Amino acid sequence: MSEEPSCDTERVDPADDNEAKDDSFKEEDGGNILDDILNTREEKFEDEEPSKKEEESMQIEDKDQINQEKTTLGSDFSDSSESEEEGGKDSKSDSELSVSKEDVGSDSDESEDNKAELKMKAEKQSSSPEAEVDNKPAGEGSESLEKKKKGKSYDYATKLNYLFRDARFFLVKSNNSENVSLAKAKGVWSTPPQNEAKFNQAYAESRNVLLIYSVKESGKFCGLARLSTESRRDGTGVSWVLPPGLSAKALGGVFKIDWICRGDLSFQKVQHLYNPWNEGKPVKIGRDGQEIQPRVGEELCRLFTEDPSVDITPILRKSKEAARSEQRAKGGVLRSGPIGGHSRG
Repeated sequence: MSEEPSCDTERVDPADDNEAKDDSFKEEDGGNILDDILNTREEKFEDEEPSKKEEESMQIEDKDQINQEKTTLGSDFSDSSESEEEGGKDSKSDSELSVSKEDVGSDSDESEDNKAELKMKAEKQSSSPEAEVDNKPAGEGSESLEKKKKGKSYDYATKLNYLFRDARFFLVKSNNSENVSLAKAKGVWSTPPQNEAKFNQAYAESRNVLLIYSVKESGKFCGLARLSTESRRDGTGVSWVLPPGLSAKALGGVFKIDWICRGDLSFQKVQHLYNPWNEGKPVKIGRDGQEIQPRVGEELCRLFTEDPSVDITPILRKSKEAARSEQRAKGGVLRSGPIGGHSRG
């Protein structure tokens, strides 16, 4: 009977060692994975802790019962009970190890799946247009919104090309610079009746009627304007400076005009331009009301520099409205040939 305590101590030590190894294995293997990847160690095993405590209490109760039975049976059965108890404990420890490994493996698999899902979500967010907008600086976003509000911006040459659509070009020769200055100030013009009828017809049949101004014997062109209305005789009269012996009755009605450029253009810069609709003469030569061939007229108008004091956008709007009314009036049929009988070249 004196040998039983030593037997009991030998039986208890291997089990304690196995349990300590199991606990250390779980903490080193499974615990580190969850802490590093998910950082939810306590939440992950919160439901498992009660079951572990129950298993430990059951093991302690089993040990107590086995010790009591062995003390009553005697030393004859000590060897067999030791082998059975050790075998049972070994199988329990092995099963606990396998269960802990399975738990750790399943937890690691779940953590890897969660990590993969997080990566997929991050990639989708980074590739989405909303993420790109968020990643842009605040200044770029505000600039793009302002550009959308303002619309597209076009250069001066592009705007001129819009005015050249279905356009007529006429040379206007004034006897004095005072009348041109008056026209620039008030946005009006008057011409003799024969030119008045020509301009009215062009205005009715064309989208744009452009007037290139020049003062006689000045050696330059002095402005570019677009007809805004047909002539009217019921409006307020204009005090034009007339040559001696010429009365106001010699002039027709009053046209409203929109100035595109009020600047000058020297004749020296247009020496390469000739007007096929005036017997091929230089474009600077012509009577008041002389029509200019469109291709030459376009080139002549492009030589005028942009006038910073003029906003051309309202003029383009009027041009667009004129095109709509023209199509409604003519049923979409455009007139060909200049006013005066010459064919287009």
